[in-house]
Amino acid sequence: MKPVLVTGATGKVGRPLVGVLLEQGAEVSVLTRFPDRAGELWSGEKVGFRRGDLTIPETLPAALRGIACVFHLASYSPAPDEPDIYEAPGHWPVTAEGTANLVQEALEVPVRCLVYLSSVKAMGDGVAAGRSRPVDERVQPEPDSLYGRAKLAAEQSVLSAGRSGRLHVCVLRLPMVYGLAGDGNIARMIAAVAKGRFPPWPRIENRRSALHVRDAIAAAVLAATHPQANGKTYLVTDGAGYSTRWLYEQIRLALGRAVPRWTTPYWVIWSAAMAGTWLEGLSGRRLPLDSEGLRKLAGDAWFSSDRIRTELGFRSAHSLEQEIPSMVRAYLDAAG
Repeated sequence: MKPVLVTGATGKVGRPLVGVLLEQGAEVSVLTRFPDRAGELWSGEKVGFRRGDLTIPETLPAALRGIACVFHLASYSPAPDEPDIYEAPGHWPVTAEGTANLVQEALEVPVRCLVYLSSVKAMGDGVAAGRSRPVDERVQPEPDSLYGRAKLAAEQSVLSAGRSGRLHVCVLRLPMVYGLAGDGNIARMIAAVAKGRFPPWPRIENRRSALHVRDAIAAAVLAATHPQANGKTYLVTDGAGYSTRWLYEQIRLALGRAVPRWTTPYWVIWSAAMAGTWLEGLSGRRLPLDSEGLRKLAGDAWFSSDRIRTELGFRSAHSLEQEIPSMVRAYLDAAG
């Protein structure tokens, strides 16, 4: 486990991952294009900073030299106002080609271990639609966005490098992640409900998987250290399937508010989402609700983590039922 390199260390999952690795005694470096800027995030911490860019292969050998294990989280981050973040052109050169560059150099240096934190988007939004059971790793991926296709291509590069026998590799596909210190989809939903901007949601029994950031980190460390993880792809969830209606009710109750007896008709929400998509096309700016947002809120993204539980002994220590009250308290404290 030491020394280790984290790519995407300044992101939502990367920063707490660095903290956990330091707590566990690892010698941690982060790959960054801007070491001075990254250094401000870990002032006083024993973190190394290695300058490198996934899209510039010649910058990677020096960054990887002396590293035993890489936790690869880096991906393209679209601007907040991009109208379609999942079709942003930057996904392919950074996520797909950049990962291919990284694993090639990891083989040459060589590095002993590489764990890639991917996304369920690599499987596609449609694979879980209308199913009565959670989807597992046996389902053929059908990514339906540039983001998803780039993630799948990155996974394939990692697994291909592992087949050389010179590199322990593992791919973890993560669903919606919560516990991100006020960030993430659920935190935004809490803010919207608290401000009265989220309507009484229809009783649609969709199912979506989720995972606490601490459990994502635990799975990553387990994948790096467990021999049986080598060459495998695992879906990682907290084991539950959450409907948007359930989330809405739990947030209302945690806010100390009654759950309305009436619901907003689905056709009203659908019409607002279509209008949002149309206005985004005119303005070039993202709006709070569009067709993609509605697909997330009303669709299914339910996945099984049985394989990683059975093979590696992974157990989630958190659930949304436990976390929503504390997330709401954190929101209220921050809002004053």
